[in-house]
Amino acid sequence: MRIFRFNEIDSTNKYLKEKIEIEDYDCVIAEIQTAGRGRRGNVWVSNKGMGIFSFALQEKKEKTIEEYMRLPLIAGISVLAALKKIEDLDYKFKWTNDVYIYDKKICGILIEKVREFFIIGIGININNCDFGYAQDNATSLKEITGKHYSTEDIIFCVINEFKKYLDQNWEITLKEINSYNYLKERDIEIVKDEKILGRGIAGDILKDGTLSVKINGKDECFNIGEIHIRK
Repeated sequence: MRIFRFNEIDSTNKYLKEKIEIEDYDCVIAEIQTAGRGRRGNVWVSNKGMGIFSFALQEKKEKTIEEYMRLPLIAGISVLAALKKIEDLDYKFKWTNDVYIYDKKICGILIEKVREFFIIGIGININNCDFGYAQDNATSLKEITGKHYSTEDIIFCVINEFKKYLDQNWEITLKEINSYNYLKERDIEIVKDEKILGRGIAGDILKDGTLSVKINGKDECFNIGEIHIRK
């Protein structure tokens, strides 16, 4: 595991994607990220005080594509478990890979593929209290507790948890994920490209990683889409 540290970088994911020689679990850490992206191309606010990092996971032939489809879920529960070791708070897992606390987002994740590597980019609100455009919908550990934390301690804790969950029995992991399911029993809309795919009551995250939603009394499954909680 090699560590690459930057005071400022355009994108930690981009750095690894463009690196000619990548090794398993190479990790890029930055204090500030100027051109971060979230899922669906959203702007990823990356201010000083955050835990901003990406690491590489080499694809292994013995694992199936179905197993690698679980990576967003595994990354999300790894962040949640690591944060609970730092501060035992009431974190929730929002399908597909966000971590929430007190109805506000504390972590975002973006996973991309380059050659035989998956690049796992994570941004955790740790010591920052400025969330840019997401000011009303985000929070940080420091904002909640008033304490200051070592961002690198949390980053390495997340990676260690990721390694554990990657090799753990999937049914055990999925049960744990569902125990923190932020969306369960909520009235939601599933939206893609500004088109509503469905409205209903969210249920469990299923074995294949899809979200079960009860629509007009019928259980349907979704594997894509942005979730809007209906008021």
